[in-house]
Amino acid sequence: MPEQERQDFEYFWGKSLFDENGNVKNPGGEIDNNGVDYFQNLIPWCKGNSVSVDQNTLKEPRDLISLLINNYKNALHKIDSGYNRRRIITDKSCGIDFHDIKNKLQAEPFAKASRRGKVWTGDITHKWIRSEKILQLLLWSKHITLFKNDKTVSELQQKIWSKINDDIAAGLFPPEKPGQFYICRQLWLGKDRGAHLRISANKKGWDTFVRDHFGAPSGLDGITPGDMSTEGMMAQPKTMPYPLHLIFAECIAKAFASKGEWGKNQMTIRRNINDLAINGNGSSISLDDYYNEFSRNGAGHMADFMIQRSIGDNTSATYRLIQIENSDPLSWRIVLDPDMVRWRELGRERERERGENK
Repeated sequence: MPEQERQDFEYFWGKSLFDENGNVKNPGGEIDNNGVDYFQNLIPWCKGNSVSVDQNTLKEPRDLISLLINNYKNALHKIDSGYNRRRIITDKSCGIDFHDIKNKLQAEPFAKASRRGKVWTGDITHKWIRSEKILQLLLWSKHITLFKNDKTVSELQQKIWSKINDDIAAGLFPPEKPGQFYICRQLWLGKDRGAHLRISANKKGWDTFVRDHFGAPSGLDGITPGDMSTEGMMAQPKTMPYPLHLIFAECIAKAFASKGEWGKNQMTIRRNINDLAINGNGSSISLDDYYNEFSRNGAGHMADFMIQRSIGDNTSATYRLIQIENSDPLSWRIVLDPDMVRWRELGRERERERGENK
């Protein structure tokens, strides 16, 4: 199920960020200016896959993609602020290298360090196993690019992509053995000559998202949509207000957890609740149905938590409790986030396209 959500993300991302000619759309969100309509597909997807309860399980994926996005964001800020007039970024500071990952994880790759030449041996620490996994998924889906130095894409990138593809097909993914650490090994080997990873900014459309999430929206006098100078980054509101990159990182981590898909129960509850609304009045369900769905799936203790969490977290889907007017005895309904309901409607359409039973 999380894997279906990952596949849906790839579909919605391509449909949203690229026009009919395959060109990346412009920042600013103005449809007439070939901007991205995030409300059609991607914001509903974010609400349906909003951040999970167990953040410790997903710390490394969030940390790594935050590094990738933030370092690229900082590079754009320098360019738009006039520090670097070149429109093509050619410095490794806009990506992440071996030392960046090591410092972020606060861990060495090995529990008992042992390296023989260019081969990694020994017991690899859990944090690095999870990091290699998320990086392989990002490279496999072409959201990141491997550079062997400041300016040059690694000639081994396609070979690594093929190895990851073969491992997934053979059921040898996620990586566990030292010989499968294709990406971190290359970063380690090239740590003194500038080997690094970058978010695929232009080819995959991340430049537009970064500008829409952190930069200036359309309609501001004297500021170009997506501007990343100090003035642009401080502008409110944002074209894309939700941290899609973090939700995406969590989704692919859950899709390829070490013991199979992780978080399926939470996703099942979320889907079933929205199915009840769609098959009913389209926007709400009875409070009894809400609690029953959590109980049927062994998560009764989470029902109240989800309502409370949605009050203080604008990135999560909302669950609003309302009293039915003139009801006797008193009764209540849960009004669901309309973007979350649309997420489920889109998901059902995708299931029909794949020929799956609802």
